[in-house]
Amino acid sequence: MAGTLGRPDTGPDGPGERRDVPAPLALDLDVLVEAEGARRFDLGALRALARWILEREGTTGRWEIAVALVDDDRLRELHRRFMGLDTVTDVMTFPLGDDRPGGARGGDVIVSVDRAADQGPRHGLTAEAETRFLVAHGLLHLCGWDDLEPSRRDAMLSRQEELIAAFGYGSMGAAH
Repeated sequence: MAGTLGRPDTGPDGPGERRDVPAPLALDLDVLVEAEGARRFDLGALRALARWILEREGTTGRWEIAVALVDDDRLRELHRRFMGLDTVTDVMTFPLGDDRPGGARGGDVIVSVDRAADQGPRHGLTAEAETRFLVAHGLLHLCGWDDLEPSRRDAMLSRQEELIAAFGYGSMGAAH
C-alpha cells in the first residue's frame, strides 16, 4: 500500500514488515452454579459483565474461564487445600498454566455466594451484586492485577467499581 509520498508503507524494520494485529477476544466462559442461593441470579448478565470486563482490560486471543458460584464449605475446602488456610474467604482465582494447548489464557474464579450474601448488605448490596463485584475481582486477577500491597488493593478495588459502574450497574457501595 502506498504511503502519503508514494512510497510503500514501512514498519520499524523496513519495507514489507508485517504488523501483527492482536487477535480479538475469543472467550469460552462457563458459569457453574453449586450454591443454592445463586440459582436465581441472572447468569446471562454475569457472562456479559465478564466478557465486558475482559474487553475493557484489553485482553485478546483465546481465553478459557470458569466461574463457579459455591457455598462457604466448598470455598473453605479449596482455601485449605491450596492456600493452607482453614478459613472462609469470598473469592479465589486459579490462573491457567502457561502450557495450555493453543496458548489459551484464563482460569477459574470461585466465589462463595454465602460470603456475598453476608458482605453485600454491609455495602448496601444484594448477594447478586456482591457476587458480581467478587467475579470482577477474580477476573482482574486473571488479567494480571494483584492486591498484595494496600495501594495495589485500593487501585484494584477502584478499578472493579469503575468497570461495574460503567457496565451499567451503578455504584458498588462506599465501603469496598
